[in-house]
Amino acid sequence: MLSLSSIAGWETAVLASVQGARGSLEERDRQIERSGMYGEYPAIVRAYQELLADAESAGEALKRAVFLIWRGAIDLPVRTAIAPLPDGTMREIVDALNVRARRGAVDDEQRWMLAWYHSRSPDLFELYGATPALTELMTSCAADAWRQAKILPPPMAMRGQMGQYWAELANGAA
Repeated sequence: MLSLSSIAGWETAVLASVQGARGSLEERDRQIERSGMYGEYPAIVRAYQELLADAESAGEALKRAVFLIWRGAIDLPVRTAIAPLPDGTMREIVDALNVRARRGAVDDEQRWMLAWYHSRSPDLFELYGATPALTELMTSCAADAWRQAKILPPPMAMRGQMGQYWAELANGAA
């Protein structure tokens, strides 16, 4: 089983490779396809899923996996390297999130992250089995609650694409 930092390093390498693609969207898409990078994120999400069994890493692993299924659903693979993930994988991640929501085991950071994701794609989580408890959690704070959070690049570093996304979003809002 890989550690959170190993998986984050893996994500960093994939993103660096994808960012090296040049040309039009179509040309970059072909380059990424030929390089095999589109096959990486299903494996990365599976690695995060494996960590859900580890009490110490489960919360962070779930945050990152949730981000990846959300980002993969709302953005172009050529920009994220996240090719469409299997429906079963997406359902398993949402199921794990349902369990944490039902147990009240979601921290403030994940709460404001979920509020943002839900505001940008309100039907995504429901499509993959969100329970009423999860839906209530996702709407329990304002979509822009992240603006009050102290999102700084150093704490977001080495948190994979999720950390990069939130650091860039916070930097753009500053």
